[in-house]
Amino acid sequence: MKQRAHAWVTLRVYKLLDDSKKTPKLIELLSYYLSDVWKGAWLPDTQLGDMRYGHIYKMDSDPKMLGLEQKEMTDRFSDDYKTLKANLKGKRLCLDYIKDSDELDKPYRSHPEKGGHLPDRVLALSHTIADMLKLSDYPIPFYVKGKSPRTYKDNLSGQTIKNLSLSPNFSARQIALMFFMLSHYICDAHMPLHCDLRDYGGKGSKTRRLPDALHPAIEETWEEWFPVHEKLALHDYTKKTVDEIVMDFPPETQIEIDKNETFELNPEGISKVKRDVWREMVYITRISYAVSRKWLPTKSYPNAKKPINDIGEKEFKDVTNRIFHDTVESIARIWFNVWETFKK
Repeated sequence: MKQRAHAWVTLRVYKLLDDSKKTPKLIELLSYYLSDVWKGAWLPDTQLGDMRYGHIYKMDSDPKMLGLEQKEMTDRFSDDYKTLKANLKGKRLCLDYIKDSDELDKPYRSHPEKGGHLPDRVLALSHTIADMLKLSDYPIPFYVKGKSPRTYKDNLSGQTIKNLSLSPNFSARQIALMFFMLSHYICDAHMPLHCDLRDYGGKGSKTRRLPDALHPAIEETWEEWFPVHEKLALHDYTKKTVDEIVMDFPPETQIEIDKNETFELNPEGISKVKRDVWREMVYITRISYAVSRKWLPTKSYPNAKKPINDIGEKEFKDVTNRIFHDTVESIARIWFNVWETFKK
């Protein structure tokens, strides 16, 4: 996913959580730094540059491609539809898409060396945000937890220096940027080819089993369907609201979020993840892998630079909207999870 898609997703998550009325203080904190969304949600690609390991969790069901013996592909690496459904909250349109996929009947796992560690990256960032809140500028810890700092403020000159030291290391803006960065990784987990070992290796690599052009062409097609940079890069002179901006699609868009009830986002369905953030991300990436195998079966792609022609316009549009529906709701759940976990 490219910069327009990442920025739109992040702003749409902000709107979804605002509509939910469940995290008013988080929304208030983020509202002051929406001008950072355009660059902040793109920092993992520009500044961190960890695409080869931090943005992927590439899997396969063929032990030979994983460099493993058949005996190492045990049922431990199997998650059928019922298991995935039972461990994930909310409406998961990508999971519905693969409900009858044969791939879910096989054990499949990430490559031991080349698979990447996307779930670990999301877990680490989630903990980092909580730590930053603990070590943030006064009075953010009190603000987040909804507690009055009155006791702290009474008779400040009579307090011990130790009690006065709240380690003011992280500003609200830095914390907001971390939420925007977290959005990037969760978003990438929903791109099917980020989770499929067939799409591994440099240009012309013998290990790559899908055309070099296919992955970037899909993302370039998506990019053209989202609001342009001038609309998503917010600033002091932006006159439109976030509600208006996230609906300001170009005429050629095929994105039907907020337009088609099939892909309707549900503010009421936002809650903490069912288990933990790491497990949540593993399940998300396992679904993405299975989506890749169904949506993009191994075959020739003579029009790989125009993936709609190879996949078919109807299915390309349907799966695309499923992906972005699930992406927005998944990020909202994890943002909510981080915030609520710290509060407690």
